[in-house]
Amino acid sequence: MYSAFCGFVAITSILLYFSNELPNLQNLKTEIRNPAVTIQTYDGKIIGSYGDLYEDVVNMEDLPKYAPLAFMAVEDKRFFQHFGVDFIGFFRAAYQNYVTRRIVQGGSTITQQLAKNILIAEGVVTYYDRSLSRKVKELLLAFWLEHKFSKREILMMYLNRVYFGAGTYGIDAASRKYFNKPAKKLTIFEAAVLAGLLKAPAKYNPTNHPNYAHERAITVLKAMEEQGFIKSAKDIENEQAKKVLSEETKQKQNYMYFCDYAYEQAKMILGDIEDDIVIVTTFDEKKQSRAEEAVDFYIKTEGTNYKFSQVSFICLSRDGAVQAMIGGNGYSATQFNRAVQAKRLAGSAFKLFIYGAALEHGYQLTDMISDKPVSIAGWKPKNYKWQTRGTLSVLDGFTYSVNAVSIRLAQAIGLSKIAKFAKKLGVYGVSTHDMSVALGTAPVTLKDLTAAYASFMDGMPIWPYCILEIRTKSGEILYQKSKEATVPVIDNETLTLGRKLLRSVISRGTGRAANVNEFMYGKTGTNGDSDAWFIGFYDPPSSPNSGFSLGVWIGNDLEKEKMVSNSTGGRIPARIAKMFIEQVLKPSGSFPIAKTDFLENEEKTSQTKSLGALLNETQ
Repeated sequence: MYSAFCGFVAITSILLYFSNELPNLQNLKTEIRNPAVTIQTYDGKIIGSYGDLYEDVVNMEDLPKYAPLAFMAVEDKRFFQHFGVDFIGFFRAAYQNYVTRRIVQGGSTITQQLAKNILIAEGVVTYYDRSLSRKVKELLLAFWLEHKFSKREILMMYLNRVYFGAGTYGIDAASRKYFNKPAKKLTIFEAAVLAGLLKAPAKYNPTNHPNYAHERAITVLKAMEEQGFIKSAKDIENEQAKKVLSEETKQKQNYMYFCDYAYEQAKMILGDIEDDIVIVTTFDEKKQSRAEEAVDFYIKTEGTNYKFSQVSFICLSRDGAVQAMIGGNGYSATQFNRAVQAKRLAGSAFKLFIYGAALEHGYQLTDMISDKPVSIAGWKPKNYKWQTRGTLSVLDGFTYSVNAVSIRLAQAIGLSKIAKFAKKLGVYGVSTHDMSVALGTAPVTLKDLTAAYASFMDGMPIWPYCILEIRTKSGEILYQKSKEATVPVIDNETLTLGRKLLRSVISRGTGRAANVNEFMYGKTGTNGDSDAWFIGFYDPPSSPNSGFSLGVWIGNDLEKEKMVSNSTGGRIPARIAKMFIEQVLKPSGSFPIAKTDFLENEEKTSQTKSLGALLNETQ
């Protein structure tokens, strides 16, 4: 009797000791809200989220009856039979894990999972804590929850707090993130997808891994069928699966390059984000989808042939709103955004700044320039596939991207004028001491280069932006994009002549593979076997507000991984641009589509090193 009493006292003392470390649970139903960021299109569609995303707390009566049943089927099928700890389920899971020699079943009940969630959220234990102390606290809290709340209340708290991956907490937030709808509108299959997520949120994410999510949802449905919650798992799969894991769901991963960019821009605008906010962006789903179609097509059909593994793409509205963005071949593989973060050598796409500066300082398109090979202190750049004619007009020098003409123009007007012209169009850091700049050896991002070309639509400076408005979840406006007063940076004569240069490239020069119709302007660029570009804009005079600019880059991340020698900007980049514009214009049917072929004598900048480096090599 004495020993039993001592044992009782010891156990009671241990329980009291651990109870003192439990959190204050008086306000358990009040959810802790960490700042969350929701990214949406200008017409209200959610395309991304960051932070710990929560939505409204949902009550059991607001959910379809099958939604909580899906979670019970795979997480705790005896939920209504136990008092917080399911010893039958625990020993069954322990036996299965022993037989298979690995963890195949978990023994934690929904109440225990909720208890663990609360302990972690309150900072009592850490996520990776596997100690006996944590387990005791979890059990104590589970018993207390079962004593304090009804089963329905526990299930409600669980569904509102559980983690669904990608920074998303609670069933309503998960429903909105993955299916763009509130939880009360979930279908059976969608509920099964969400219930299946809990086992491994990263692996079964329906956006990143739709096939795994589908397989896991089938497991959930079969469990629901076995327990009599639904009649036929197969019928539900056949009826609803395709609608859930559709191409639209899969595309959301591709949107993340844009979402990351918008998120970073918001932090620059607001500083520290302390409240839940909604970012309304300039994102255009139609243009994004068309860009993805064109890029995917050429990666699959020509990536191996031309030995390129990466493509970046950007589309800007007339005033610089970012409408579409592709930062590389697969966001899940790498989040590095090659459209805005990668600085690459522009090759002949840089020549617009040379010719623009020359036009600004009095040159005319009819002026004649020697196209004979140039030699400067041992530096002898070549004209790629160009037979010397003796002299060329400024117009033809640009149209056919003849290196010798560009270098001679740069010598004549001076590098400082070129650097100044580039700077006012948004391209900075152009060397004023290295003549190889004339061949595009200044590093530049696709975003900045595309914006600079867009200035030739109206002569105005273009500063890319992607945010229209930032507001709190309650509707308080924190930021709104205002129309900035700008003055032209390109005078009318230079603008008119510059547009003629860009149109000539498309109509009869190195960019004719992108010749959709007479309203297309642009320039190709190639840096050795490392980078190939097409930069341009579409500008129909009958509908000027519909004009937009675009930029395409292809290549490989590693300098040592070269493309094939004929991977010029007039080939794949120009054809990607053409396919994109054709598909964007296709619904209107207003404009004829021109049939074009590759131009074999397209330009190529073969010397990518600085003049100083080349001189050092010859000494």
